[in-house]
Amino acid sequence: MATTSEPAAGHEQGLQARAIGFWGALAMSVAAMGPLLGALGVAPLIVGEAGFSAPFIFVICWIAMVAVALTIGRFTRLLPGAASIYSYVAHGLGERLGFLTGWLSFSYYVLFVPLLMTAFGIYAEAAAADVFGISVTWWIWSLLGMAIVFGLAVTGIALSMRIDLALAVIADGFLLLVSAVIIAKVIGDGAFTLEPLAPTNAPGDFTGLSLAIAFGVLIFLGFEQSFVLGEETTDPKGNVPKAIYSSLALVGFVLFLSTFALVLGFGERGMVRLGDLLASEGTPWFALVRERIGSGWVDVLQVMIVFSILSNTIASTNSVTRIQYGMGRAHALPRQFGWTRARERTPYVAIVVTTAVAVAITLIPGLVWSPVATFAFLGFGVGFAAAVSFILINIAALWYAPRAGDGAPAWRSYAVPVVAIVILIPVVYTSFYPSPGYPLKWAPWVAIGWLALGVVYLLWREHRHEKIDVDYTFGEGRGEPPAPTTPTPA
Repeated sequence: MATTSEPAAGHEQGLQARAIGFWGALAMSVAAMGPLLGALGVAPLIVGEAGFSAPFIFVICWIAMVAVALTIGRFTRLLPGAASIYSYVAHGLGERLGFLTGWLSFSYYVLFVPLLMTAFGIYAEAAAADVFGISVTWWIWSLLGMAIVFGLAVTGIALSMRIDLALAVIADGFLLLVSAVIIAKVIGDGAFTLEPLAPTNAPGDFTGLSLAIAFGVLIFLGFEQSFVLGEETTDPKGNVPKAIYSSLALVGFVLFLSTFALVLGFGERGMVRLGDLLASEGTPWFALVRERIGSGWVDVLQVMIVFSILSNTIASTNSVTRIQYGMGRAHALPRQFGWTRARERTPYVAIVVTTAVAVAITLIPGLVWSPVATFAFLGFGVGFAAAVSFILINIAALWYAPRAGDGAPAWRSYAVPVVAIVILIPVVYTSFYPSPGYPLKWAPWVAIGWLALGVVYLLWREHRHEKIDVDYTFGEGRGEPPAPTTPTPA
């Protein structure tokens, strides 16, 4: 006879219901995208591949992410009782592929936190030395940043999102100001042109185009992270989709303007120098701001990037811990992940585990290789896992959405998913060819190994007749968690 286990008294109390509204959800998506880090660290990589036509490639990738967001938004309306990647893919391609897509995307969210911890250490070490004359190694800064994030995550989502919103407004507002000033300087010099919006200088070979698009997709990642806030947001069916769309529009504009300012600031003849500065200084932005505006602005920019990455890490930590919390409640992970603190109603077990895993993934490869190599490795793996997950979501939409009977036009059912798939395929291609060299070449294989582990885990659960109710994981209805079952002995 099947048996059930009773809930752990005092632990499985759920998250704090309706703790934040639209602005809190928007803060998570905006902060998770990390516009300032994207502008300084990723946009130059797009320029390195696309040259003076980098803004054109950026717009192409922006279109792809809007298509992904429209697909997710439509699934949210078609499947109002659920809000998970598992649910979307399962309804289109079956429960097994749904589970494996959710499993793969889980690795993307888990790796995002150590990726940001590493970036925080790199930029904080540089800012402390250059601006304040303080010499502290990167990994100490990483641990300090994670301690702040841990404290906020345990304290509660409302405070975390208020701080996130404040940091995002300050840091991203400064990026917008710097970009506008640089463009104004270019206009004043009589050198303004719309040529970067043309594909004239875009890569002609498929490999170069794939690399440019891969970096273009990477710069947008994080916009969808507010989907985990279904339990803690007022009107989740309205506020969460609005937050996703709004973050793509707002952050997309800021990143577009900064990429446009970057190529205009150096000019078409300065693309080689931009690449040299990227290799020697890590970003060409500091040299550009110093020459176009002044060295004092560079000091502020260095401090702002640290604040921006901290904001990004706060959002991403809150996101992945809620995914783990939901998986614990659905018994896809040990049930302890679904435990919450009595007063704050925060998933403290998930927060502790996330912090420990992030510290290990940050420090071990960071000290064995280097923090820069670790950042590149994690970013490469995150981009691959996210691209594959988004492609599967859109394939599922092609199968499911046209049969949904919601009266949507044909272009919404077919054209939108196809556009996203076509633009995202080069990201997967570039993960393998041409070889990015050691250690980056192993990043997609680590993701594939994780996926293979998910296959084994799924087959093991099926053999034991143990159902994983992943729809419950991110749904709105939060009654008692589903009880795990064990098979009846033969």
